[in-house]
Amino acid sequence: MKNIAGIPENGKKENIEDFCDLINDLHHEKITLKKATTKDKATVIEINYNLNKVQHVEQKRAKKITKAISAKQCFIILANTKAVGFVLFDYRFFDQGWIELMIIAEKYRRQGIVQTLDLISKQAKTNKVFTSTNQSNGPMQKALSKAGFTFAGELIGLDDGDPELFYYKKMEK
Repeated sequence: MKNIAGIPENGKKENIEDFCDLINDLHHEKITLKKATTKDKATVIEINYNLNKVQHVEQKRAKKITKAISAKQCFIILANTKAVGFVLFDYRFFDQGWIELMIIAEKYRRQGIVQTLDLISKQAKTNKVFTSTNQSNGPMQKALSKAGFTFAGELIGLDDGDPELFYYKKMEK
């Protein structure tokens, strides 16, 4: 017999854990990627601008995003059907898959970044995908580890006092 929550009245731990997993799944939105088109340009630029206006202007991100969309190297991250971020992905890093930039709206961080890394890696035409993050970005380092990326090395000098950490993931092809 089950109670109102659907948990068997014997209250066995594995049944409660299954129920908790079900509830968690209901709260997580389905993460997918969509290749950005010129129609999506304003949405992608807005996501980036809203996250960090100063960086957006200083790093000329609108121009970078426009170029990536034209080259079919920009993917929109969708939570269900809502655009919540984007990824710039190409093959400029020693002809290997390269996640150049991943931006996710603050509200959606830590709610599917590992899925996003998996999805972008699976679409790569190469057997390795590389990316990097700053040493100060602990959450991204943790997400990369969870997504199966391996630390590859460190580069000092790009950002003063904040080394760039490089990671890669081998893909089954």
